[in-house]
Amino acid sequence: MKHESDDPSAVALSISLYDTLLMAYPTGFRHEYGPHMAQVFRDCCLRSYRQAGLPGMLNLWALILIDYVKSVVGEHIQKGIHMSKSKFIRLSGWAFVLGAITFVTVELISLRSAPAYNPNNFLSKPIDLYLEYASLILVPTSLFLFLVGMVGFYLRYGEETNSLGKFGLFASMIGGVISFGAAILLVTTAPDWTWTAWMVGFMLYFLGLVLFGIAAVRDKLFPRWNALPILTGIWFPIVIIGSSQAESWTGSIQYINLGVFLLTAIGLAVLGYLLQSDSQAASPPTGAV
Repeated sequence: MKHESDDPSAVALSISLYDTLLMAYPTGFRHEYGPHMAQVFRDCCLRSYRQAGLPGMLNLWALILIDYVKSVVGEHIQKGIHMSKSKFIRLSGWAFVLGAITFVTVELISLRSAPAYNPNNFLSKPIDLYLEYASLILVPTSLFLFLVGMVGFYLRYGEETNSLGKFGLFASMIGGVISFGAAILLVTTAPDWTWTAWMVGFMLYFLGLVLFGIAAVRDKLFPRWNALPILTGIWFPIVIIGSSQAESWTGSIQYINLGVFLLTAIGLAVLGYLLQSDSQAASPPTGAV
């Protein structure tokens, strides 16, 4: 759906993002209901923006994301799982890649250096506010994409890996659910325990990936790069544990975090690319019994 030219920029951006999210619905459903859903979403965006500004838009997005996950999964189930296992695995690989991009984008936003507020300086407060709210939307989005990617990893390799690998993949999926749920709460009600839950979930996600990588190295699960899950998952736990112990990191922690985010994002993107390219092995050839 094309937004009206007089829509506020935050509304226009939200509509464009929602149009992209609609692509995950089954084709028939999207063609029949997509334009109506987009129109309803635009009306809701405008109403939320007029009533509460950007915070209202953020609350709307939190509700939309929760309903979106349930409805997309429900529609594919209702259609008899027309999305084959191999197709889902391929899409989950691209979810890793897209999640890595949003992951780094959030960290780059956190490193921005906004000028002090000046009503005559367009680059000060307004831009800072848009970036802040954009990051609050991108954080749960990237965590959701990582969760989808890990589900695809489990579907592709869960039967081929050993018990340690299965445990690692399962732990990563549980961590993904915890961190995604905590992120949704952080941008809405934000109870005191949600930050700790987000951190625990994120740690569990990457530690599980490391365990799976150990199993992959031991059993030579992949034709090459068996250590890649370890090299991808190890950096975040090391920095979190190390930064809690080393006070000398305080001055440079942002740049250390950026390096960790870049290494992790590159690893996840490569894993996603390998997963989607290997998806055909997840199901028998067409016509096989």
